[in-house]
Amino acid sequence: MKKKMKLLLLWVVLICCFTVLTLTVAGADPSDINWNRPAPVLQRIMGQGPVEVIPPELEDYGVKLAGKKGMLTGYQLPNGWKKAIGSVRKLVLTNSGSLVHDPATALNAKIFEKMTGVHLELIEMKDELIWPKTLSAAMAKSTDVDLFYIDRAMIDTSILAVSIWIYPVDELFPHDVHKLYPDGVLMSMKAMDGHFYAAPLTLWGEYLFYRPSWLSRAGVRVPDTLQDLVAASEKVDRWARANMGSGYAGMVCSIGDPDSVYRLWAMIVYAKDDRIVKNNKVVVDPEVWNLMTDFWVKGGAAKESIEYMWPDAPEVFAKGKAGFIIAGSVFMKNFGNPEYAGAIQGDWKVVASPAWKGVGIHGRSLGEPDTWAINNFISPEKKAAAMLWIDFLRSYQAQFNELYVEGNESCMIPVYDHPVIKKEVEYPEVRAAAVAQHMGESFPPQTEEALEMVKEYLHKVVMGQMDQFAALRDLQKDISQMQ
Repeated sequence: MKKKMKLLLLWVVLICCFTVLTLTVAGADPSDINWNRPAPVLQRIMGQGPVEVIPPELEDYGVKLAGKKGMLTGYQLPNGWKKAIGSVRKLVLTNSGSLVHDPATALNAKIFEKMTGVHLELIEMKDELIWPKTLSAAMAKSTDVDLFYIDRAMIDTSILAVSIWIYPVDELFPHDVHKLYPDGVLMSMKAMDGHFYAAPLTLWGEYLFYRPSWLSRAGVRVPDTLQDLVAASEKVDRWARANMGSGYAGMVCSIGDPDSVYRLWAMIVYAKDDRIVKNNKVVVDPEVWNLMTDFWVKGGAAKESIEYMWPDAPEVFAKGKAGFIIAGSVFMKNFGNPEYAGAIQGDWKVVASPAWKGVGIHGRSLGEPDTWAINNFISPEKKAAAMLWIDFLRSYQAQFNELYVEGNESCMIPVYDHPVIKKEVEYPEVRAAAVAQHMGESFPPQTEEALEMVKEYLHKVVMGQMDQFAALRDLQKDISQMQ
């Protein structure tokens, strides 16, 4: 029933995409804002003030930050913003998960409120509810939410844009701003129509974390390629089960939800220097499929991975239960926290994601940041306020906070050159090199359903219900019929 409902929802979206000319679009351009004054936009958003201690008045949303450091100065509001937003004093935004886990978002929201007088009401939502709720609000032309949280920009932005449900923000992206971001990240901010609809918040790059003591005892080197990782994880798995017990594994990996599968799959495809979409169709490359499933068929990845959502596998690694994990950059900070990862203190390291053998590019990940897009049916004044939030969010100041305060990957390459980042943030060189390699592509609307299918057949292989060849054959057949 769940699968049928998703297919029905997808068809509703596709039908709406072909009837966009019947939609009534609200509002107009917030033209009173001059994004190039009091300084050219690049200079204005790149301002860098001192790194200051966060005062109590910038603490809100139930997040305890007072006394910690944050980049609290540097960004300049553009000329004309007060006239453009009029009497707007609140914006409503959806947010992925609890703000307790998003301290940088809470800090940046409070800084924005102090600068503009506009309070951000952030609605905390479970990840699996964000997209259905966004579609429901957009199709109803609801104005209850001003900005939609987007965590799969390359898939969701084009769906929302083609139906004219979100507002373009091309003014924020003159050509000289493009150099601040990797090409893959820039691509994810665009829809298939070529217009920008959002600005990057944070990236979720994939990195390889490992336990040096385990590798040493198992006689394994740090793998340089994905193919090496399969063999290395199998050896570590054999050592762990023989010496640590049945509750230990060579590797853990979150594949319990489609988004986690999406990130893993894309990482492997891009490491091969290939693409998922070919001729506007989702295609599963046989070599990529075999490599991905080899983590379980030939490697040492735990079968329990099919139950792990994105935060679950890192918790297993943090408890000292695995030798390897592929996980996001935020865990560079989390694994260094004794309260979160007391069992592995002093015994974990991280490298950029392994290369594809024969291609040799390390750190290739899905260059798709989390972001917000503006509801096209809100008033021009609210659109102007929403654009201010996006403008601030992509600034050097706000991007510094994401990286320094929370440990999220910054989308802005120059942030990694800041002396405080180089001195105090975990693995800045590894991060910077990986961010520069992030890849992206525009996905057709059917990709969401394709991801469900990839997850389903991957789970069948992991559990031994199908072999790799049969699963790939049936998977590609199902995807082709759906497309």
